[in-house]
This record gives sequence, C-alpha cells and structure tokens, in this order.
Amino acid sequence: MFRYMKKHSLLALLALCISIIESTAASVSAVFEKNMLDAIVQGDMDGFRNMLWYVVLIVVVAGFAYYLGAMTKNKFKNRFMEDLRNDLYDGIMRKGTGDFHGRDTAEYISMINNDVNTLASNFSSPIFSLAGTGVSVVLSLAVMTVYSPPLAGVAVLCSLLSFVVPKILTKYLKRSMAEKTVGEAALSVQLKEALNGYDVVSAFGVFQKMRLRFLEVNRALAEAFYRFSLQISLLENSSMIVGKVVKAITFLAAGGMAIRGKISIGTVLLFVSLYGFFGGGIMLFSQCVPLLRGCKPVIDRLLDIIDAREECFAGTKEPAFYHEIRIHDLCFRYREEIPVLTDLSLIIEKGEKLALTGESGCGKSTLVKLLGGNYSDYQGMIYYDGVELRQLDIRELRKIVTVIHQKTFIFNDTIRYNICLGEEFTEAEFENALKRSGVDRFLPCIAGGADGDCGEDRANLSGGQKQRIALARALIRGIDFLILDEGVSAIDVETANEIEQELLDMENLTCLP
Repeated sequence: MFRYMKKHSLLALLALCISIIESTAASVSAVFEKNMLDAIVQGDMDGFRNMLWYVVLIVVVAGFAYYLGAMTKNKFKNRFMEDLRNDLYDGIMRKGTGDFHGRDTAEYISMINNDVNTLASNFSSPIFSLAGTGVSVVLSLAVMTVYSPPLAGVAVLCSLLSFVVPKILTKYLKRSMAEKTVGEAALSVQLKEALNGYDVVSAFGVFQKMRLRFLEVNRALAEAFYRFSLQISLLENSSMIVGKVVKAITFLAAGGMAIRGKISIGTVLLFVSLYGFFGGGIMLFSQCVPLLRGCKPVIDRLLDIIDAREECFAGTKEPAFYHEIRIHDLCFRYREEIPVLTDLSLIIEKGEKLALTGESGCGKSTLVKLLGGNYSDYQGMIYYDGVELRQLDIRELRKIVTVIHQKTFIFNDTIRYNICLGEEFTEAEFENALKRSGVDRFLPCIAGGADGDCGEDRANLSGGQKQRIALARALIRGIDFLILDEGVSAIDVETANEIEQELLDMENLTCLP
C-alpha cells in the first residue's frame, strides 16, 4: 500500500510535515504554560505577559496547522481511495474469462466499495497519526527528561503497560476484520442475486424463502461487525484506562516532589500536560499498530487482483484472419475428471457460414469460448492464419472476432452508447451499422431514437431489438468472424430467422450461428 503514498509523495510529505508541526506546537505550548504558571505563583507580571503572547502565537500556529493538516490528510485519503479503486477496477477487468468468473461479481463490487473504505480508515489515516505522534512522544520525553529525569523514567515505565492489551487483541482483531470483509462480500452477493432475480422471485411467490437467505448473511455480517467493533472498543478503552492510571501515578509523583520543593508548581503542570502528549502518543501507537496489522489480509486480497497478470495469453503477434482458422486435436475440460472436448479438428475458411449442431452439453458453447480466446488452458492447437492463438495479442483478437451470446448485456444508457460502447465512429459508420443490423427499423418506436434510453438491462427493448443492437456492435467495428452462441434462441422464430438470413447475406463475413 505504500506505493500509493509514493505516488502522491508531495501531498503525503506535506501532511507528515504538518503533523510534525502540530505535535511540536503542542509540546512547546506546554513549556510556555509552565512558565506562565510559575510567573503567576511568583507574582511576575512582566514574565506572565511575555509568556501569554507566546502562548497566543502558538495557539494561532497550531490552529492553522490543524486546519491545513485536516485538509491535506483528507485530500491524500481521497486520492488513496481513488487510485486504489482505479487499480482494482483495472485488475478485475484485466482478468481472463475463466479467472473472472471464478468469483461472484458482487465480491468485486464489495472489494471496490467496502474493502477500499476499510483500508482508507484503518491504514492510510493512522500512518499520519503515527508520524505526528512519534514526534510528540520524542519531544515530550526530551522535555520531561530535561526538567526531571526520575519523572520521565516513571512515565516511560508506566507507559509500557499500554502495549499489554493491544498485544493480546492483535490476532483477534485481524481475524474479525477478515470476517467482516467476507461478510460484506456475502451480503453484496445476496443483494445482487435478489435484485437480479426479482422477476423469478415475484413470479413464483417465494419472497419469504429468498428473504431467509438474505437474513442469514445479514445476521452473520452484523455479528462480524459487532465483534470487530467490540475489539476496537476494548483496544481504545484499555489504552485509555491504562493512560488514566499512569497519569494519576505521574501526577502523584510530581505533586509529591512539588510539596517537598524539588520542582515548581509549573513543572507539575508541565509534566501533566506533557504526559498527556507522551502517554496519548503511546496509546495511539498501541492502537494503530494492531489496526495496521489487521489490514494485512485485506491488503493481500486486493493486491492479488491488482498485481495479477494473465500468464498464458501473453502473446504479442498481430492477429489476422484472411484465409482460415484451423483447429487441430483440441481438448478441453473445466474439471480434470470431466472432458468437454476431445481431439476436435476443424477448418473454418474465410467467408464461410457454418452451423454447430449437437445436443445440449456437447461442447458447442465451450468451442465458441475457446475460439474467442476466453480460455488458454486447452490442449491442441487453434491457428488464425497459421499463428497459434496463444501467440496472439488477445486484445487485438477482439477486433476481428466477437461472440453474440444468448444473454447479451445492454447497458443502462442510450442505443448509441450500447452500439459504440464509448468509442468514436463517424456518423456514416454509425448509420451503416444501424441499417445492416436492422436497428433502424425500430428506432422510430423508441423515444429519442438512437439517443433514447435502453433502460436497465434493456428494460425498454424487446429480445429481438436487443439482439440487433448486439449485432450492430459487431458490424460497426468491421468484425471478420461473428459467432452466435445461441444468440437468437431466446427470441421469436420469425425474428431469429430474419436475423440469421441477414447474416448469411453479408459477404466476407465469416459466421458461425
């Protein structure tokens, strides 16, 4: 995580410097307050006035530093969260198809939302607190040692008690933070399924049964939050209690020395104030270190995604499809004990219109995914114009081959956006794609035409309209090889036949419907 501090090193350095100024101002202020009290006791009005002006100056400096510190720390925290979310998004979207579907998408959402917030609160913020606290502890101890080495020694020995309870709680805190993270992900999964499955739940009247699943994970998360909050409270309260006890001991020791005339009343006040900084720093250190250590499982989880790279599909050659796709002795299995494809050989020539037939589960969809470069752990060879698939740049392959699935996703945006997907095309290219795909036929029925909203998951569109938009996506990009993975099976026969016939009539388009 320190890579993000390095990325915004100037902002982090400014925040650290301000934290140091805050801590320094507090310690210096305590010395001036001690001199003020001694001046009052001695009746020294001039000395009191001089010290008063110094205190006022320190208060002004400290107030400005506190404001500037809060601004820079929050700025860094926001940048930290923004960069971490960006890198997580890139890592998730960079995954290969098989690896991507190894987790529920709600888990990814939970990572970007919940895990990043957890790290921002329990990792980035404590770093600056510890830096400022370290300076405060050192300065306070130095001043105490100058005025009374015995009292400074008492403060040091007593403060060691602040580490006892945090040391015990560290492993439990780490475990409860991991449980909370898992619980947040599980709740996101259940919520996503409930919302996506609303039509099914409503149609079969099983709301109460589905609600039980949500209640179960919600209760588990609530209990995980309770355990985490309880341990945080124990951590804070134990340090506070120890601090109060040690402060009382220090006050008694300093008071006894003042009564015996070994130190002044102002020195007693100085030690009480400085011990507040010293003991408070020790307590904060004892609280923050367990929190930082508790973040390790969350950090490891996120970095596994951020730093992951596709190993098998690491080819760099430019893909081409001018002649043929040759499949030789292709074998594939999702699980070791269940083969899906075995010794398949096939040649697809440029411009051919082919059909895959076979009973459900025979491997048609798997072959489609392999041709599109979704899985790299196959045996055998897949050649695009003589170059094996694993030697190709997979991102460039997407520009010449695409798959239209039965459940084509439609973004909650305009028809234009769903076709262009954020890329720039000329108006002539856009109009041509509308015409060739047949989207132009139903645009008059859509409020706003091409700039009309599709609704969430094509709520404002029919199945046939949705498939035509998916076809337009491919045609506007000049796709050479179009695969329909049962892409028209979910719409009426007449519309399906119409779309397939239009594809058959397109010259130079290799099609596998």
